[in-house]
Amino acid sequence: MKLTSNGLSHGYNAMVKQEINTDMNMDFGVQCMKQGDNVSFQSEKESIYVLITGKITYQWGKNQETVERKSCFHEDPILLHVPGNTDVKILCESQSAEVAIQRTTNAKQFQPRLLKSQDLLCASEKRGAGLMNEASTRIVRTFFDRSTCPETNFFIGEVVSFPGKWSSYPPHSHIEPEIYFYKFLPENGYGYAEIGDEVFKVRNNDLTGMPNGLTHSQATAPGYAEYYIWVIRLREEADLVTTVVPEHAWVAEKDAKYFPDI
Repeated sequence: MKLTSNGLSHGYNAMVKQEINTDMNMDFGVQCMKQGDNVSFQSEKESIYVLITGKITYQWGKNQETVERKSCFHEDPILLHVPGNTDVKILCESQSAEVAIQRTTNAKQFQPRLLKSQDLLCASEKRGAGLMNEASTRIVRTFFDRSTCPETNFFIGEVVSFPGKWSSYPPHSHIEPEIYFYKFLPENGYGYAEIGDEVFKVRNNDLTGMPNGLTHSQATAPGYAEYYIWVIRLREEADLVTTVVPEHAWVAEKDAKYFPDI
């Protein structure tokens, strides 16, 4: 599926709801804030609050910390990850701020964590270099998975795709559903999302959802950088299953030969 935002509004912008979009099995939305806004959250679901841009103060339990992220393209993420029934408050300290919020059902308890660059499973790793004639060069930031938080039902991170490049390639699929939420630099940029045999033009603040088993990959228009948060809703007691389309798997091999060599 593809959802077009038509611009985000001040306040909470709900884009996916677990109870309605049952094939996604999670919530996704973006909280748009103005200076002085102070919003409170309390959910029975496991929740992740990812600072996309701005300066905010996170408050959770007896803890609080002020953090700033000027660019999701150039800087590593800062996020708050909490179990269900955790009180969270966010105060906007800058002229504006955006926070992406992911939630899903999870009865397990774990210690709330504020994660910065040094706490991530993988911080700003450049991938694709030396492969596919650099056609899939990108920056990947993986927040966490069950190797660093065994109780979670999420596998989540970000990708920054360079202009004119592909990402999430070769096409692959998961048993688990996945969401992509997009930003472009400059904002009038665009890319193409391949989902199964369909292709969607995606722009700033759009969202795509891949239900179980649908293959997916991304292409970014020349001149524009593409950022997206990717969120996979893991099965309760099973490992992630990823399958690369066998027909195209050869292109990612180190010794693969391409035109004009073939």
